[in-house]
Amino acid sequence: MEYIPILAERERIAEDILTNKQLIIDYDRTRNTNREALNKLKKEKDKKKVWVNLGEFFIKMDKDSVKTYIEKDQESLDSGISSLRESVKEKMTELEKLETGDDKISKGFKLRGISSDDLYNITK
Repeated sequence: MEYIPILAERERIAEDILTNKQLIIDYDRTRNTNREALNKLKKEKDKKKVWVNLGEFFIKMDKDSVKTYIEKDQESLDSGISSLRESVKEKMTELEKLETGDDKISKGFKLRGISSDDLYNITK
């Protein structure tokens, strides 16, 4: 009888993982669109005001304020993506514990990339 709650919990965690992965994809698409917009703003040097689509409205705004707005959006998207990736890792660990019954984590699952600071310290 205890098998059904375990299956329900596994299903819930798997659903959360899939939802988070889809959110990562959506955030990444938005990030790519923002990057395209920033490149377009850099190419238009002679214009001081540009048209911006904010939801349902097109507004003519100062180019510098649009650039800072997009850069802030990029930072929030980057932090959102990294937190979602960490969440996916945690949920995968949780799912693996439920499936195997082990508290042992797969080798190499908690690896992270080398940052530029780490690389600098290695070569130092």
